[in-house]
Amino acid sequence: MPSAGAQVTTETWDARWTLSMRKNRGDLSDLVFDEYPVLGALKQRDKVIIEDGGKEFQEDVMTAKNSGTWFKGYDSVNQAAVDGITAAFFPPTYFSVPVTISLTEETEQDGKKLINSKQKQSMMTVRDSVSAAMFGSAGSKEMLGFQDIIADSPTTGTVGGLDRALITGWRNQVDTTGTVFLTQTSANVFNGWDLVTQVYNNCSSGNDSPDMMVTPLDIMSDIETSRMGAGYTTLVDGGSSTNRLGSVDDPRYKKAVIFADRDTLADHIYFLNTKYISLRIMKNLNFAKTPFNSPTDQHAKVGHVVFGGQLTTNNPRRLGVITAMT
Repeated sequence: MPSAGAQVTTETWDARWTLSMRKNRGDLSDLVFDEYPVLGALKQRDKVIIEDGGKEFQEDVMTAKNSGTWFKGYDSVNQAAVDGITAAFFPPTYFSVPVTISLTEETEQDGKKLINSKQKQSMMTVRDSVSAAMFGSAGSKEMLGFQDIIADSPTTGTVGGLDRALITGWRNQVDTTGTVFLTQTSANVFNGWDLVTQVYNNCSSGNDSPDMMVTPLDIMSDIETSRMGAGYTTLVDGGSSTNRLGSVDDPRYKKAVIFADRDTLADHIYFLNTKYISLRIMKNLNFAKTPFNSPTDQHAKVGHVVFGGQLTTNNPRRLGVITAMT
């Protein structure tokens, strides 16, 4: 293999990249998913789904239930059809990060170390951008985010092609009244936990409850403070069960582990049930690199790491948000 100081072809750099990816795939996958709680939780729950391709991702949606009839003998029974099954369609979105290797880098650095550094740099950039998009709102090209799927105003707009103004079952839970987390209107009850209880219960149906809450860093500080004084009655530590998200150091509310994520919108707490939310990724654009090419006006080689995917849901009724927690 050529040593530092020897110029090599674009094909050789492509081969080095592929070899390095095979060797470091596990570490790079951890690099992508482990630092960000939501990405890590979706991966742990097998909700990072690799798709073969297509123009849209389909989520089957139940918007209404049938009505049955108790009967005896030859009683007439209900035969009315209920149009309560539909589908939501989510087109994939695409994100690209350049990977550049200049002639001077190639001349002055060891090839293996250089390609490893470039891989980590590009993967971290894509990871950071995807995580930020998950907490954002889609524009004309961006991936859907929580501000779309778990909206502050869930009675308007369309998600997955379904109109929330018309389909009440396609609306997430929301509380916009807000409160100051650490105040106590009632003795020994933090207002923050009182409001969390309301939204958590609204997102729940029997044993089907949120398994994750995500907050900004400052609200997580209030949560940690509340655990030290009166009014803290409903949290337990993260637990050691293999079916639980998080670690023993993460606080929980009932069944939901609580994470802080720096991309979370200010004053918001998101309630996630990971059964009903997925990150779908195109198989051939799963952090894939395009071949290196040499620009005509530079002594360099340029490729791109490309992500193609979308955030989807099939039951936003089980998702929720508090919009004004301070």
